Amino acid sequence: GMANYELGVVNQPWTRFHVASVTKPFTAAAVLLLEERGKLSLDDSVSRHLPGYPNGDRIRIKHLVEQTAGIPNLGGGPDWARQERLPYTTEELVALFKDLPLEFEPGSQSRYSNSNYNLLTLIIEKVSGQSYESFLRENIWNPLGLRTTVDGSDMTRLVPNRAAGVEPAGIRDVRLPRFIDWSSRRGSGSLVTTASDLDRFVEALYGGKLLQPASLAKVLAPAEGFAYGWARGERFGRKVMRGSGRSPGYNASVQRYLDDGTTVIVLTNSYSPVGQDSVFLAGIHAAVFGPAPVPPALLPVRVKQGSLAELAGQYQMPQEYFVPNATLELIDRGSQLEAVWSNGARNTIYPVAPGRFLDRNFWADVSFARDSVGKV
Repeated sequence: GMANYELGVVNQPWTRFHVASVTKPFTAAAVLLLEERGKLSLDDSVSRHLPGYPNGDRIRIKHLVEQTAGIPNLGGGPDWARQERLPYTTEELVALFKDLPLEFEPGSQSRYSNSNYNLLTLIIEKVSGQSYESFLRENIWNPLGLRTTVDGSDMTRLVPNRAAGVEPAGIRDVRLPRFIDWSSRRGSGSLVTTASDLDRFVEALYGGKLLQPASLAKVLAPAEGFAYGWARGERFGRKVMRGSGRSPGYNASVQRYLDDGTTVIVLTNSYSPVGQDSVFLAGIHAAVFGPAPVPPALLPVRVKQGSLAELAGQYQMPQEYFVPNATLELIDRGSQLEAVWSNGARNTIYPVAPGRFLDRNFWADVSFARDSVGKV
């Protein structure tokens, strides 16, 4: 696609992308390097390095990297739409959530929270005496030859060859995403890089060139969710470590086949998760390991005027939805549906087959259940 739709510049192998939560494996690696050098221990309490931090005696660094700390996710609160537009120091960012009550006892369960990695970033800075970017550059990027990776937290900084993010609009168009200040993602989703630099990092991490064996064993150990920034799973009968990220205007996916030493990386400046587990990523994996998948129907189909009216109305997502209990209104737009979410976001859902719809923003199949009398 286009690195910049307004200027007509196409994406190239050297294009830099925001990689959102693919930042987290770098932050986790930095913490493990500090542990190897005796600067901290994963068993340390947060209060040991940040005296006076609320509940800091109950939360250990291990809980933060493993996403088991119970700290509410910065990004899910009612004020986030305003907060994410503002610049922050790392301490100011942590202050947004540090006084919130814990959602569960640290270590008792796993729940994804960007706040855990914002807090880790502050600990890295306090322990090392360096900024987050300075520590990563000196201890990870330069030693591994990563020449295009930067922290995108400074919104005044010029980053050559950076793609401009967009989001889907309607059925075929794109538009600019909502504005965010990337300092609101520092350490949890703020890095900008290229596919080639990511490949070097992954090769070094899993090839034993960055961390000592004991540290790498912690990354590879079985765990729920995205401990150390990675999800563990299987594909084509092979063990896979998967990192993924999505922030306004960008998506990123990194998957490492452990036994084969193969890495598949997809970066995009589209807010639609086409760069994650979509037809594109599945096709790349299949080209390497298996038969090509059958592409899903992507073209809109004609529908009879008024046939979508019965689908219009108010819907509520369940508690386990990634935005718990989120509500949305579906509006009949004749040939497609418009979804208006409770946070104000709008996106198009259009028919691609009888009874089947596609949501471009989430690259999701949508269908509608009916009761015993056929009511949606």
